[in-house]
Amino acid sequence: RDRDNPQPAVETVRAANANGAEERIRAFPALDPAVTNGLLEVVKADPAFDPDAFLAGAGRAYELIVSAFAEGNRKMLKDLLSRDVYDGFVAAIADRESRGEQVDQQFVGIKRADILEAEMKSGVANLTIRFVSELISATRDKAGNVISGDPQKIKDVTDIWTFSRDLSSAPARANPNWRLVATQAPN
Repeated sequence: RDRDNPQPAVETVRAANANGAEERIRAFPALDPAVTNGLLEVVKADPAFDPDAFLAGAGRAYELIVSAFAEGNRKMLKDLLSRDVYDGFVAAIADRESRGEQVDQQFVGIKRADILEAEMKSGVANLTIRFVSELISATRDKAGNVISGDPQKIKDVTDIWTFSRDLSSAPARANPNWRLVATQAPN
């Protein structure tokens, strides 16, 4: 530092933040080295990105989305899902409602959440997560009879979901929210 400018140069601060972020990513227990490389690309675009904080937030979003879907809560889903995923969820809700069916569901918890893929594409971060959760779920017909599931039994459910966030510009990075952009069944 020089005497006339007691503040460290912006570039020095940026580099220090990036180094801390890189250490955080390298310490994160990724299942695949490609995930670590993808996370390093994400942290280059957003030095504040933290994979543990991301997974905690993704877990909360997962619970909200699964519960909102079971309840048929389109308003809550709209804020959390991309347009394509939202359209698919709403179609499934409408189909269920047209048959007069209702889902009774209790979210027990998430047993595991692992980042399977991480990549940056055209300034957009995409992270694919495998959730293994515990749910109590039963679908009832118009008369209230259970037609699938079991209202007394905890079941393990595995979902693979991809969340996305635009990091291409300062205004985009100012929005901390990730959206669910894809769902797939486990193989």
